Order: sequence, then C-alpha cells, then structure tokens
Amino acid sequence: MRQPLLLLSLSLAVLLSANVLAQNQVQIQFQTDPVLVQTGAEIVFTVVIDAPFFSLKWRYQGGLTVGLWSAASSTINSGTQFTGRTTITATQLRILGAQLRDSGIFTVEVDPTGTTAPNSRPIQLRVFDAVAGVSLSVPSVAVEARNVSLSCTWNGGTDVTVQWGKGGVAILADARITISAGSLVINPARRGDAGEYKCTASNLVSAQTATKSLTVYCEFAPIETSGS
Repeated sequence: MRQPLLLLSLSLAVLLSANVLAQNQVQIQFQTDPVLVQTGAEIVFTVVIDAPFFSLKWRYQGGLTVGLWSAASSTINSGTQFTGRTTITATQLRILGAQLRDSGIFTVEVDPTGTTAPNSRPIQLRVFDAVAGVSLSVPSVAVEARNVSLSCTWNGGTDVTVQWGKGGVAILADARITISAGSLVINPARRGDAGEYKCTASNLVSAQTATKSLTVYCEFAPIETSGS
C-alpha cells in the first residue's frame, strides 16, 4: 500500500511545483491584441510587464528572431523581411511600412531580474489592403414582378465583406432577397422595393460606402399610342 501512496505524493508534489512556477512567472500583457493595420501603416506592439526585467526578445512565426532589447539598448537581427523598418524599446516593437506578408504570430520572450521566472506571450498581427473604389450599380429599368439585380464592386482591399442597406435599415436575405458577396437579387420585385440603396464594403481596418436610387416600374404601366 505504500507504493501507491508514494506515487500519489510525488504526483501532487509535481503539480504543486508546476503551479508555483506558473504563479512566479513574470506576467505579460499587450496593450492591443490582436494588432490590425493596413498596408503602409506603422505596426506597433506595446507590451506591459509587471516586474523589472533584464531583457526581452521578439520572435516571428515561432522561430525567427526579430531583435532583442537589453541594458537600455536594442539589437536588430539583420537579413530578415523587417530589416531597416524595425525599432525596439523596453515597451515596444515598431515596424514601419506594413506589408501583407508581415501578417503572422509574433512572440515576446521576457527574462526578468530577481527570482521571477521567465515567460513568453504570443500576439497576432493582421495586415490588410484598405478598401477602395467602391461603386454600386442598379438597373436603369426595374419592373415589378421581375428579377432585379444590384451589384457592389470595389477595386482595392483584402478580406472584404459587404453589408447592404435601404432607407437606413440593413437588408437581410429572405424568401425574395438573395445576397452573395457583392450581389443582391430581388425576385420578384415590388413597387415598395424602390428607394435609395447603400452598399458598404469593409474589412477590419477600413470601409467605403456607395449609394444609388432604384426605381421600380409598374408591371402593367399604360403604353401611350399615337392619336390617342
């Protein structure tokens, strides 16, 4: 009976030691997480550390060292995609001229002073092209009881989504309305569908809106004839 009790005691001791170690690790937070920027903008990671530290190291995608801060000075790793764009201080990693390929996971590794244990924390960076050139097309002649198609297009932007609205109210898909990316189809159209339509193309860092008025004509509108 002693062996199971010994194993149980050892297991509890290991768990207790791990818990104490985790509690003694330096605590790391980010001012903003994730970081979202558009291409060309400055990328800024701001770290908040709850104890004095000797050094901090920044890594990209789990392995590539971007740079190191220690003893009030920084060392930037040359030969990376961030070379010539990077500044490191005791609280920030800054990268100029964000590029789409910069998106990924960055990790800060903190080596504290005193008895506090080292720790690390990842943060996600997402870079987007800004939405641009949004336009809305509606048919010049739309007739009730027929199919009416509206189209929202844009010439710039990544990870773009579209929201539709009419008269200040969001348009949702239903039995008559089909929405697919930048397309809105009404089938069958009604006279009440006439009005000002709005499409907003956006991603997490930018948005643009276009508006157009739609006129829906009566299916049996009178036809003028000569001599009448």
